[in-house]
Amino acid sequence: MNGEQPAVVEQGATRKSSPGLGWNELSAELVELFASIKLAMFLFLVLAMMATIGTVIQQNERPEAYIKEYGEEAYRWFLRLGFTDVYHTWWFTGLLGLLCINSLTCFHKRFPAVWRSMQQDKVNVALPFIKGMKHQAEIPVAGSKEGVAEGIVQMLAEKGYRVLAKNDANEATLYGTKGVMGRVGAHMAHLSATVIVLGGLIGSYWGFQEFGVCLEGQTYHIPKGNFDLKVDKFWIDYHPNGSVKSYNSTLTVLEGGTEQLTKTISVNDPLVYKGIWFYQSSYGDAWDRVEVARLNIKGKDTDKVVGTVDLEWNKEKSVDNLGLKLAVTDFVADFGFNSSEKKVFSKTVEHANPAIKLTITEQPTPKAATVQATPWIFYNYPDLFDIKDSKYRFELAGYQPKKFTGLQITKDPGVNIVWIGSTMIVVGITLSSFIYHRRLWAKVIPREGGVTVHIGGSTHKSQIDFQKEFRKLTEKIKTIET
Repeated sequence: MNGEQPAVVEQGATRKSSPGLGWNELSAELVELFASIKLAMFLFLVLAMMATIGTVIQQNERPEAYIKEYGEEAYRWFLRLGFTDVYHTWWFTGLLGLLCINSLTCFHKRFPAVWRSMQQDKVNVALPFIKGMKHQAEIPVAGSKEGVAEGIVQMLAEKGYRVLAKNDANEATLYGTKGVMGRVGAHMAHLSATVIVLGGLIGSYWGFQEFGVCLEGQTYHIPKGNFDLKVDKFWIDYHPNGSVKSYNSTLTVLEGGTEQLTKTISVNDPLVYKGIWFYQSSYGDAWDRVEVARLNIKGKDTDKVVGTVDLEWNKEKSVDNLGLKLAVTDFVADFGFNSSEKKVFSKTVEHANPAIKLTITEQPTPKAATVQATPWIFYNYPDLFDIKDSKYRFELAGYQPKKFTGLQITKDPGVNIVWIGSTMIVVGITLSSFIYHRRLWAKVIPREGGVTVHIGGSTHKSQIDFQKEFRKLTEKIKTIET
């Protein structure tokens, strides 16, 4: 043994544990994270990118439209990523939610201090506090403590300051403040982002936006409003040079069979009923109806035109000299035929292959058998079909399509909240840009032959202007007479 004693740990000794991350520390870290300006900038950048994608890529189109424009493989990726309906994806909603949390956290972290600053009485300050300010001055003035203090109060009041004063035996202390709403404005702008996003989310999930193609004289049921809408009239006004001046629709709201409201709408002048807005959005040629069709009637033997008749939609017209009764009962703009269902349909809304369905009743002579037929007459292929037992061939020489009015039907329960948020951001930016919070402290301390005024001040913006105001104020204090 060399005399050294082995190290022994006593049973009763307590080990000092390493510091852990408690709830207070964790909550403080989370507040710092969500109040970060970097996080706000990142969220705004990503949201701007997603909004750009939602603008460039048409939303809620039919699959064939995407496949035609971008290809089938790209369309599959669009579906996976939600690019066909960006504004209703979980990740876009999540980004908006994070933006709200960021805005509210910034408000929670910074506004209480401003509020306390507005509420607190800051007239009780020590002289070293004033001397330590960036803008401060020491001014000897000939006069009494009360008289000089009263003069300073009057000067500050004339400059728009709200002044608090405290008069002690050895000194008088003054505190003036103005423009506190400039500090509030920035926080109002922060809070407005949350209000706008909240309104947008309410409108997105509880509102709707649809497009309706409506024909004059027709009545349409609006299921989400539980009322009917009748299109009384649609017309287009033209300029003298032939260009479109405006397009208008006269609409009547019917509820329970009773007329509730009639209004003529035009672009930017909608009809509003039960919170549902009907905007004049567009117009065009209906793909399934014509107003008038012009028909040439030819003799089969001579192939010469023996008559021309204008037929109104679904109205039978007699051509007595030819023993004919004719009516247009159907129309398609781009003829297509479904062989499995035996139905005619329009492949597109474009007038690419127009055709009318003609109802024909033909009795050439009193003793001859009546010929009845319902052929399709093609504008581009006049000789495509022959009508058995008829003496005539019918040729579609032209037609006037029925105009439809395109109505955008919208309900947005969050629009008023968005307007409130937009007003808040405008007011907040205006307040923070043009109103600056300025504070001044002054101590009037008696001395032999007069008093010494110690004055100091601060501003949260516009330091140069405040410096000029502070210099003018100190020069004016020197001239106080009591």
